[in-house]
Amino acid sequence: MKLSKTTILVMSVALLVLLGAYQHGKLDAVSAVAPAKIGVVDVTKVLENSARNKQWQEKMQQEQTDTKNEFNQMRTEVEAIQANLKLRTPGTEDFMKLRQEMVEKGAMLEAKNKFYQDKVTFEMQRWTEELYQQMLKVVSDVAKDKGLDMIIADESLMLPSPSLQDFMLTVKTRKLLYHNKKYDLTDEVLAALDKGVK
Repeated sequence: MKLSKTTILVMSVALLVLLGAYQHGKLDAVSAVAPAKIGVVDVTKVLENSARNKQWQEKMQQEQTDTKNEFNQMRTEVEAIQANLKLRTPGTEDFMKLRQEMVEKGAMLEAKNKFYQDKVTFEMQRWTEELYQQMLKVVSDVAKDKGLDMIIADESLMLPSPSLQDFMLTVKTRKLLYHNKKYDLTDEVLAALDKGVK
């Protein structure tokens, strides 16, 4: 029985298609992604308990104490002028000079206080961002050293929560609900982040 050229051609094409599908399936099996090796880090714990952060907090606390002392001295000066004003006759030149000095010093105190609050907020944000960036690098290094593919953030849940709104925000943003403690790298990340800190 003679096969026609068309039949041979159709069979050859079918064979090539089957061979291609087989090779494609074989390649897919080879290149299939193995299950990821995962670690977990409690970001809040690392940021709050870092020796770097504690040093920064101590520096800020000292600055706050110095600023508070400066503000107290300025307040004392304003109160002394107020007491002196009570001894003066309203409307006199002396009274008006003291009143002007009191208003100017009071305004200066208020302006300095506002500036200080803004400065503290800005510095806290900048420091937290910087520390977070350092932590991300350390997390990456620890993950690579351990041959891990992924690190998932675990945020500490503080109960009881300060308010229902805070609690609901935590519930809505919390992604990791459970993990086996053997995958927790928090202490290793914390130690690596603080390496070299006195």
